[in-house]
Amino acid sequence: MKKYFFVYRTSLQRFVEYRGEILMDISGKILLPIFVQSILWRAVIESTSDGQIAGYSYEAMFQYLVLSILIANFVKVDSVERQISNAIKDGTLNKFLAQPVDFALYNLMTFFADSTPVMLGGAIVYGVMLFTGFVSATAFQILSGLMVILFGLFISFLLAFMIAALAFYMDEVWTLFVMKSMVMWFLTGQVIPLDMFPESVAQILKFLPFGYLAFVPTKIFTGAFSNEEILFALSVVLCWTFGLYLLYKLFWTYSLRKYSAFGG
Repeated sequence: MKKYFFVYRTSLQRFVEYRGEILMDISGKILLPIFVQSILWRAVIESTSDGQIAGYSYEAMFQYLVLSILIANFVKVDSVERQISNAIKDGTLNKFLAQPVDFALYNLMTFFADSTPVMLGGAIVYGVMLFTGFVSATAFQILSGLMVILFGLFISFLLAFMIAALAFYMDEVWTLFVMKSMVMWFLTGQVIPLDMFPESVAQILKFLPFGYLAFVPTKIFTGAFSNEEILFALSVVLCWTFGLYLLYKLFWTYSLRKYSAFGG
């Protein structure tokens, strides 16, 4: 594991060297969406007769927006999925196959490095929210939320990895990345909390992996989930993580057998 920790450290050092890029990412992917959505939801909620929509006051909605957008950006795999597909297309994958380095684990460490600034920023923001009483949660809820985020991170990576690995069979997978981002943006609960969907739809979404990348951990961190709901969430996210890992192993093994290994 020492070599993979070195990959993480090197990737993190390279990433933090470009401070301007970090500020642009934070502004464009986190601050701007929070600002725009908070204005929209304020207008919607204040237009109702009781100052609530689907049980959300503006304060509750603002709590949800801040945490869900932070968590969604933490598990986002945009740069790594392009890196994986490019390595397959241009033959860079060859050097990983010729060395005792796991290609998926290498990219997972790069993913962790890219997510570290968001993780640290999110931890500070959530700590301030807890300290000021803006949100309240028990130690069990906080620990469970962290576990869901961790499993959600693996789910996000495995989904992105398998889509990127379609570069074995397709000349261009960029369109698939765009489609995935649109689906994730909507079904993770970044735009609309998933409990605002019709009951029949919300029940189906409980068994799909997308809500565990933003909606579920946000609801846990804000103390909105009961212990029974938390245990159910943990069981579902664990099953998806294990199932996607098995699917990834089968798909990757089969794809390597078809790989011609030109280039690089």
